[in-house]
Amino acid sequence: MMEIDHISYIFGSFSRRRSQEVGNIKRRSLEAPKISHDRSNSAPQHASKKMESASVRTKSMCAYKQDENKFKCPFCKHIVEEPRVLPCLHTFCTKCLQKMERIDGGVENEAETSINLHTYHISTKPNLSDSDINERPIMTSIVCRICGIPSILPPEGVGGLPLHYLLQHRMILTTLNSSSTQLLCDFCPNDVLAVYRCTNCAYNLCNTCADTHKRHKCSTHEILHLEDARKKGINRIRRQIMCSEHGDRELEVFCSTCCQVICRDCTSVSHKGHMCELASRAAKSFTTTMRKALERVRNIAKETIELSTRLQGDSKRIQNRCDRVKQEVEKYMELYISEIEKHRQRLYDEIQHAQQEKLEIIEMQQVEVQKRLRDVKEVVIFADDLLAEGTDVEILSFVKTLLRRLERCSKLEMSSDWKVPDNLQFLPDEMAQDTSAGLCPIYGVITTQTISPQNCILKLEGSDNIRVGKKVEVTLETYDSSNEPLQRGGETVVADLRHRDAGISRSVQVNVEDNGNGTYHLKFTPDVAGKLLLSILIKGQPIKDNPFQILVRTLRPHHGTFHCCTFCSSGGSKEATCGCGGKMPGGYRGCGHGHDGHPGRRHWSCCGNALEHSECVRANSTHYQFTL
Repeated sequence: MMEIDHISYIFGSFSRRRSQEVGNIKRRSLEAPKISHDRSNSAPQHASKKMESASVRTKSMCAYKQDENKFKCPFCKHIVEEPRVLPCLHTFCTKCLQKMERIDGGVENEAETSINLHTYHISTKPNLSDSDINERPIMTSIVCRICGIPSILPPEGVGGLPLHYLLQHRMILTTLNSSSTQLLCDFCPNDVLAVYRCTNCAYNLCNTCADTHKRHKCSTHEILHLEDARKKGINRIRRQIMCSEHGDRELEVFCSTCCQVICRDCTSVSHKGHMCELASRAAKSFTTTMRKALERVRNIAKETIELSTRLQGDSKRIQNRCDRVKQEVEKYMELYISEIEKHRQRLYDEIQHAQQEKLEIIEMQQVEVQKRLRDVKEVVIFADDLLAEGTDVEILSFVKTLLRRLERCSKLEMSSDWKVPDNLQFLPDEMAQDTSAGLCPIYGVITTQTISPQNCILKLEGSDNIRVGKKVEVTLETYDSSNEPLQRGGETVVADLRHRDAGISRSVQVNVEDNGNGTYHLKFTPDVAGKLLLSILIKGQPIKDNPFQILVRTLRPHHGTFHCCTFCSSGGSKEATCGCGGKMPGGYRGCGHGHDGHPGRRHWSCCGNALEHSECVRANSTHYQFTL
């Protein structure tokens, strides 16, 4: 059974002062948790004014009674003890907040942070000592263990955080309605169990006090047996909040300067000269402001709910779309996977074959290496023993033979041919040759080709007609060590084109394009006439016939006239000829508009080239000879 002998808590009390003889005795509950408190005046104040609000607030009591997790501290997981509210509106025990303050502040003392979580104390005065307040650093912050938001504590520390009065009220109502709780009479000076309860005054009464209460109070008061009151639901207690500085004074004044609820004595002491008004008047003003702000927040909450609903619809639509696409992928992959598996097996077979060939080469080379190693070891062992144990005479007696042998061993160099290249490569971007018809191409091939720079050749078609300012493009073909053309790209090709003039070397930019099929395009534009030297390296090694000499010439100028026809440009001369080859009838040797051989547009008379800014493709001619 749970006994309650002091129920003053933060709301006032419905108890009486204990006698001096039992002042130091505390009742202990047979079942946790224990609720201990100090006696205070039990006379209800303004009971008629508070009755209406009390009945409204207690309508939700049953829900809290069914869910005791509402009364548990999120930090210690026990029944909340002296709950206080952080600025983020999350509630923790006062002692838990003190522990979090020490943890977040970097001062963690196991002895100091030990918490007794088996008792439940309700009070407005924090359990803080003077030393805790004096040692507390300025601007201490606590990180909420629920939302992770840091909160700066007031100068008073955890004790300055507001108590969660509503939560304490609900806990008291739950305790009063519990059949396992034994209540004491609020008027008897001794410990007498209460049997009745006045629903109007919120008093617990014994048999004698119940009769007296009926005679002295208004006959309209409803006095019920305690069990009947619990069945009906005890939904009202006197909610007096006492001052932490003046324990016998109720909080009924609001200090606007400090934004704090105080008692009347505080107005003449710690809040002297501050702007103060009655709590009831201030509550009306702030309640109106809070209701307006609450209405705005409700609208935001409504919009947020609508947005959440739309997002849920979007999420469902996206999920359905993803499911359909997933089915399409599964259907496609089922058709494609069999061919991929076959292709994978072919690749495995090629890898196995290449591995077998290379291992056979390594095995033969290993035999030769072991033979050389055996010879070297014998020399090393003999020399070490001689140097370690032999006398000077003994060492000198072998000096000629041993040095000759050591010199011979030191000259044993491993041939580069012994290195077995790991040139096995997987080319995922290359399309397999044996892909099945009707399906998408299957990519990925295995190659053992190793590029041989000495076999690579450069195609220089048209190199004898390179002109200044004209773009030049040549092709590099790559081959492997077997002189077979490579079917892939990806090699590192470095091209360097230099023009040597009066001993000064100047480079010309060369762009290398990988065609992905074993050929590379080298593009450059010479800017100076003369001899250029083109050097091409693949993996740092020169290619075949490297370097290459390139002769760059200037553009051959036109010696004729850029005209429409010979007849017009020569003034009707019959002897004038044109490089286009056209002729006019009537004995004219040159071209004319609309006649055979005319290109149909303006052109050069020297070579017939239709491009005005071009090179003359014919050597100096005798066209347009004039006699001076």
